[in-house]
Amino acid sequence: MQPVKRRDPMQEKKMRLSIDEFRKKIEYSLCQQFAGDDDVREFCDKARGAGVGVACVNPVNVRLASKLLMGQGIEISGNVGFPFGSHPAEVKALETSRCVKDGAMQIDMVIQVGALRSKRDEVVFDDIRAVVLAAEGRLVKAIIETWVLNTGQIERACRIAEQAGAGLVKTTTGVRTQYLEIIGRNVRGAMLWDDFSRIDEVHTLQEIVEPIPGNVNAYKKLKPVFEYVRKCQAEIGEMLHGLEL
Repeated sequence: MQPVKRRDPMQEKKMRLSIDEFRKKIEYSLCQQFAGDDDVREFCDKARGAGVGVACVNPVNVRLASKLLMGQGIEISGNVGFPFGSHPAEVKALETSRCVKDGAMQIDMVIQVGALRSKRDEVVFDDIRAVVLAAEGRLVKAIIETWVLNTGQIERACRIAEQAGAGLVKTTTGVRTQYLEIIGRNVRGAMLWDDFSRIDEVHTLQEIVEPIPGNVNAYKKLKPVFEYVRKCQAEIGEMLHGLEL
């Protein structure tokens, strides 16, 4: 990993997050197709305990998750077109409408990656647009599956997603961060992970999360949040370096 670049004081101040602010940057997901009601309850308990900002669940679990997390300050996001994105736009729109009806405040959708790779950009646009319209003003996050795309395809996906009305672009349904720079150059109006997007420039989490004076164990409060992140440590490199969790 390259050395951290020096930032001007205003930029450095902007990047600093309190632990609570950092928690709200986390999207916690339950995407397994075999997840039952007890799994959803356990998932919601963990989300509540960690104080995350968003809990992502499959459409059939949105209603229960919304009920369990009501009033907890955690938004429910419905997973649409998971996991491959190879559903007709009409099906994704129907999934989205059901998620909205059952309480979702956000939508995570996988785009039609095959159409993008086939240069059928109008199909990709219509696919995303159908979900945006069905979401009725709720945030739509377009997952573009960067791991099967080249740089030009990633750039096109970002532009199409923004033109179609998506509010945010995600790399993949898994954990991959190496394409954030390309996405950041190509998304203009849409938000991209707010100030926490450029983790390629962050050496350790201490540089973006404010320490609590006099409490050397402050970062242990983040332990529930990182139960999943630990499993992906190879993907995110030194992001967890030096943290005592």
